[in-house]
Amino acid sequence: MPEKDNTVSPLEAALTFVGFTAYFYLLLFTLLPFLKANFRLHPALYWFVTGYFLFIPLLAYAMWRSRAEGNRGVRNALAALNIRPFTKRDWQYSIAGLVMGMVLTGMIFGMAMLLSRRLGWPPLSTTPWFMEMRPFGGAEKMLLLVWLPMFFFNIVGEEILWRGYLQSRMRLRHAWLLCAALWMVFHIPFGPGLMIMLLPVAVIIPYAFHKTRNTLVGIFIHGLYNGPIFVAIALGWIG
Repeated sequence: MPEKDNTVSPLEAALTFVGFTAYFYLLLFTLLPFLKANFRLHPALYWFVTGYFLFIPLLAYAMWRSRAEGNRGVRNALAALNIRPFTKRDWQYSIAGLVMGMVLTGMIFGMAMLLSRRLGWPPLSTTPWFMEMRPFGGAEKMLLLVWLPMFFFNIVGEEILWRGYLQSRMRLRHAWLLCAALWMVFHIPFGPGLMIMLLPVAVIIPYAFHKTRNTLVGIFIHGLYNGPIFVAIALGWIG
């Protein structure tokens, strides 16, 4: 029996990204308004709940596709999704990628503020149109316990599907560039301001995975890039 071809074509990768982007929009125009209309919750919770419905399917889809290839058992599943312990090289790319992503994002934000003050350009809006975020006060800080599992599925689900499954199976010389572009497509629902801010890390993470072939590198950069900033905003440490 011939060995099963587990490659992913650029078209299949594009359809997967676009399909989940369409699903993202569907949630924003169905589930999110439903929650707002029928439940009186802290504004952040509307997004947290919607996020569970968005990101858990990403992880489930990657695991299902990997299992369909014949990968059974935890060890085989982890190997198929390029999840393995860090090497020294992995640590180097992880730390360098995280620092570079933060520095470049800071430079973009600073340049946008300068252009706004000097030339009157509109400031970058980094809060998605569908999300109302205000600092958590008092007992509201416990809402971070609702956010934390959603954040886990956000980071792990995206990295395992986008990098560990799709990018690793594309037999394209510059697959990482295509994945970077397609990942930006997935962020279209967040709005142009946030897309501009995320541009550096959207390129850095696919490239770091291209060099290391370790999904945990993307999880490391993505998680430490997003998580601490959100917590600081949620607790009112930064505006």
